[in-house]
Amino acid sequence: MEWNENTITNDKAEITFLNYLEIRKAEGEFNFSFTVATFNGSAGMNNNSECITLIDGETDTGVTFWCTPHPDGLNQDPSKTDGAKVGNALRRAFGGFDWNEVFTNASAKGGRLSISKNDYPASPLGWAWLFQVKA
Repeated sequence: MEWNENTITNDKAEITFLNYLEIRKAEGEFNFSFTVATFNGSAGMNNNSECITLIDGETDTGVTFWCTPHPDGLNQDPSKTDGAKVGNALRRAFGGFDWNEVFTNASAKGGRLSISKNDYPASPLGWAWLFQVKA
């Protein structure tokens, strides 16, 4: 899969992927309701990247968050990727003994992801993006 691939086809419908970075930049936040949460440990062009995909089965839209830093990116710390932040938000909302259970719980219940600005004095900007999931 290419880094910029926008659609996938499954047996039911074609899923249109949203660019959450553009939406977040334009609107100052990003909100997405999902019915399915998946983890792919062999994504990317060389099948060596990890990502989390949230899908809204009612609107056939999805959004992918990379857990593996982009090879050309400045920040190479996997714990600071948006994928890691979404994964932690899913774990807080749905619990589980391991990641498989987190994603099973999230897919069974569905939820709403919210990314918004949060006061964070340690940041040079005075704020940081807050990733929250509600079941």
